[in-house]
Amino acid sequence: MSPNDRLDRDAALQLARPFAPGEPAGTPAYQPPYGEAEAEVPTGPQAGAAGPQPALAGTGFTYRHDWGQRRGQWVLRLGWDAVTPRSQVFVAIGEGAPGGPDAGKLIGSARYTLHNVAPRAGGVDIWVDIESSADTPLYADYLIVNPDAGGPRTVSVTVHRHGSVALSDAEADRILADMGAILENDDSGPDLATPVRFVRNGAVRVLPTTVPGTIQTAADLNALLSAGSGIKIVQAIRWCGGPGDSIIGCAPVGSASVNVAAVRFTPDQEGLIWVHEYGHNCGLGHRTDDLRAVMYPSVGVDHNVVNDAESAAYLAGPLNVTGTLMPAGGCACDAGGLQAPGDVRDFVSQHWIEGVPWELASQFVEADARLLLDWLVNEPEQHEEFLTQIVATLGYIGSEIAVGPLIDFVQGPRAGRAVFNAKNTALIRLGDLANRTGSRAALDFLARVAGDMGTARALATPQATVEAAAAAKAGPDVVAPTLDTLGAELAVAATFGLALAGTAQSQQAVEALRADPNAFATVNQAAQEAAQIAATVRAKGRQAYYRMKAEHRHHL
Repeated sequence: MSPNDRLDRDAALQLARPFAPGEPAGTPAYQPPYGEAEAEVPTGPQAGAAGPQPALAGTGFTYRHDWGQRRGQWVLRLGWDAVTPRSQVFVAIGEGAPGGPDAGKLIGSARYTLHNVAPRAGGVDIWVDIESSADTPLYADYLIVNPDAGGPRTVSVTVHRHGSVALSDAEADRILADMGAILENDDSGPDLATPVRFVRNGAVRVLPTTVPGTIQTAADLNALLSAGSGIKIVQAIRWCGGPGDSIIGCAPVGSASVNVAAVRFTPDQEGLIWVHEYGHNCGLGHRTDDLRAVMYPSVGVDHNVVNDAESAAYLAGPLNVTGTLMPAGGCACDAGGLQAPGDVRDFVSQHWIEGVPWELASQFVEADARLLLDWLVNEPEQHEEFLTQIVATLGYIGSEIAVGPLIDFVQGPRAGRAVFNAKNTALIRLGDLANRTGSRAALDFLARVAGDMGTARALATPQATVEAAAAAKAGPDVVAPTLDTLGAELAVAATFGLALAGTAQSQQAVEALRADPNAFATVNQAAQEAAQIAATVRAKGRQAYYRMKAEHRHHL
């Protein structure tokens, strides 16, 4: 076998997606049989005609490189100082004629596939597949066009809001400007200034009435992401690859256009949420080697660091990924490199963009649950901002001592958006707690909230009063969610709690809800998805379920 015979044509691997700009070698995206080869473009007076030549027009260059005898699959890395992440690179490959690059290319019998072209700082990488029974001389023609360095790349973004959410044109402009500032500024040593700015495309639009204000199911999320391109702001997100809690942003990793779901947040961090989720659209996953990274899984006012590969992705824009998507957070078993803080109170005092990570929260123990119960029962007003994280972590810990306080919290009179989100989360995570403990009290409470509309409405009444007052203050363009809408939210959350409980009783309850005439219609619909989760949790266990959820979180 020839050294260049990387893979015979009968075993040729077909790629499931293009590669992200700047994607490092050795990632799971292209394990062997991809071979690698590197070369440098000859420059300077001594290069003569063999070096780059000026393009016919513009600020570009043309160059033909002889990559030698090749067959099979190769990553060909060409070093070229003139190339930047913003360069436009056009490549044509073919069989080289005898006599060197000046002799031209032939139309040969081999089948050539050029899978991806990825410009980077100081070079360009291409992924090729040459299906041939013998080594073939491979020539690659490069046309490099460098954009005018005078200004940043401008991304036009359509901004949408749900009818129950207040978001003015001025507020959208502020957040879009913050997105650009995060990328354009060089804030620290590891941060790379990335000249991308964002501008609003027309007035903020109201989402169709077919899109719910709270995203609780895969069908809800699909309806939202299918409602045109742009950034879509809703009341709450409780589904991103599965039922979740405290989710403040969700987007597919790889998208043909800007397509982001988010909620309103503290003003100084909304730009970070939007640019983080836009990064997913550009093909970026999470990065946990720098706590200040824009793509870190939680938010913070100092999360403004972009590395070289991320800069290239932001400059390239949304990446239209086809086929299998890479997981955003790495293996669920080690939380993608994340480490839980030693003090559970520090852990819950941060906002995780896509919800509290089960992989970390489940590592805490009953002593930690007692600390959180002190906050929930005795100091809820002081920790209102983090109530969702508190109740989620209590559910993940799975101690019997939390059952009564969590039920009391859901039944309590306190209201407000943070409190109501936490009540929904408590219903979902009571299912996790029941999974660990088999608590009959938790299961009975979940079944009652899911299947009895009167119970759910009563629990939602305090929030309905708050929502009506908030909508009246916001003005005529904002419509408050109805009592039935809010009650149905709680009932759906309880339905998914039953699914996660993983018992025969809870699975039967979920199955019955699919056609229960006494339940909300949204519960009947959600139970279709919840039944699949219940079957998975019972058959494979909770740990396997959360591992699969993490791996498919951005396969939206």
